[in-house]
Amino acid sequence: MKLIGNTIILTLLFLSGISRAQSDIHKTIIVDGRERQYLIHLPPSYSTNTKMPILFGLHGGGGNYENTIKFYNLNGLADKNNFIVIYPNAIGKSWTMKGFATRTKGNDSAVDDVHFISVLIDTIIQHYKGDSTYVFTTGISRGGEFSLYLADKLSTRITAIAPVCASVPKEFLKTYSFKHLTPVLLINGTADPLIPYNGGYGKYLRTDEPGEGFDMASTDDLTAKISALDSCNLSYKTYAIPDNDPDDGCTATKDMLYCTNWNVEFIKIENGGHTWPGGKQYLPKFIIGKVCRDFNAEDEIFDFFLSIINKTNK
Repeated sequence: MKLIGNTIILTLLFLSGISRAQSDIHKTIIVDGRERQYLIHLPPSYSTNTKMPILFGLHGGGGNYENTIKFYNLNGLADKNNFIVIYPNAIGKSWTMKGFATRTKGNDSAVDDVHFISVLIDTIIQHYKGDSTYVFTTGISRGGEFSLYLADKLSTRITAIAPVCASVPKEFLKTYSFKHLTPVLLINGTADPLIPYNGGYGKYLRTDEPGEGFDMASTDDLTAKISALDSCNLSYKTYAIPDNDPDDGCTATKDMLYCTNWNVEFIKIENGGHTWPGGKQYLPKFIIGKVCRDFNAEDEIFDFFLSIINKTNK
């Protein structure tokens, strides 16, 4: 493994043991003979003397870390709560996952993105005092799917996930598993035209390829499988999220499923589209549906991850 592009500022930061301001560090690294790109966001409180939780912000299909930073709004909360945020780039703007189809032309199925993330975890732990106990992922659409995928394929290293507008193919769900109890927060909209709430093929996604991985599991089937993997019991509570924006055409509820050690949380957005709650209407409603503005996804995501940390530290 070869690291490229360390900066003088970073070297001085290591020598001093503490940073005086937040840092966004653009990096490249060679993994499996390929140059890979990622960005590290360090909070103002960053110090090489103190371990900090690691959060991966995984971009959606067609995205990159530049637009993901603005879209997810994770950095402000990371600064407040002392998280290191990692924004990796997929090759060809689409994460490679066996069993998941992609619309990216010329997608290289030989790319091992799971190994890429594993190498980045090692790098952050070794060089930036990332805490291996708390490795979290989040993302929308294909970034959410990749979060779900990592919880299966990299289960021993991923602490918890918070996918948005995401599911897994029906065939993949049959063998989906965790190697440890894995807290999950899932945020899905009932009117998502791309990852249908009730499963099946999303708008624009069906192709004529044999064995295509676009036939998605329903949200109910996915949450049932996760609940079984996390040894959840049949009891749960549903909380109404305040309708803070009556004009957005959406309402939301949160289900809290009680499980062994951890909870599984599911936010259901009635009439919500393929969108980041509280975020941008990045494409017209007739293509992706509505943005729910009753809450911000990033607030719920950080509250969820912090609850895991707080429970561990009790």
